[in-house]
Amino acid sequence: MEQNKDIADIQAAEATFQKKKKFILCYHSFSVNNFKKASVQIRKLAEAAGSPISIAVIPAFGAAPESEAEQFREELDKFVKEGYEIMLHGARHRADLSLNRSIAGKLALLVSNNEAEFAGIDERFTQALLKRSLALWKAHGNGKPSGFIPPVWFGNKYLKEQALEIFDYYEDFHGIYQKVKGNIKKTNSATLSFSILPTPLLGIAQTYACLRMLLPGGVHRLVFHDKDFRTIGEKRILNMVRYISTLREKIMYKDL
Repeated sequence: MEQNKDIADIQAAEATFQKKKKFILCYHSFSVNNFKKASVQIRKLAEAAGSPISIAVIPAFGAAPESEAEQFREELDKFVKEGYEIMLHGARHRADLSLNRSIAGKLALLVSNNEAEFAGIDERFTQALLKRSLALWKAHGNGKPSGFIPPVWFGNKYLKEQALEIFDYYEDFHGIYQKVKGNIKKTNSATLSFSILPTPLLGIAQTYACLRMLLPGGVHRLVFHDKDFRTIGEKRILNMVRYISTLREKIMYKDL
């Protein structure tokens, strides 16, 4: 009788510990240029995870035909109605090379192949780009995005504060931030992403991601891009999501 009670106590403790371990599953760089295939990939990720996921949206149209732009709007509307969470992912994602940038910003552009849109720019242009990002979303989407993710996670010294004046959440490579009673609260969170890694390292990175999810602490972010479905492969990605979903509870940013 006593032994059964001990076993029940251990099982309850394990269940409580397991419940506290959480992760965020986010698809990055959903845009007018890739939305047709990306929509299919996102829904497959959600099916593997067992519920809708977070989507980092690039809201700019570029030179897309109006017919494509309208289909993009319709797909965004479906995702919002189906319970997916929208995070804004810059305005264009690609950096405006005419802007003045700090040395760190120029290095970020070099590392990111000019994708780090917000890296190293000044306070005025940071604010202008944030407002443009939100204005572009309002032209296409419904509801308020949960938060803001700078392209390639590179920002500048003004971005976090400014983003949190507009959005509920902001993230960089090391954590997720939100304003609580006027103060900025940080949630420790490892970024587990694969798109910029050389192909020979992808297997190691996947193993590391699974091992990291086993350890306690943090609300880690598992991030996929369209490119990953070609380099890693759909089957391996979905199996990874299913496995990690047995280790941790999948949440969205708004559930933090």
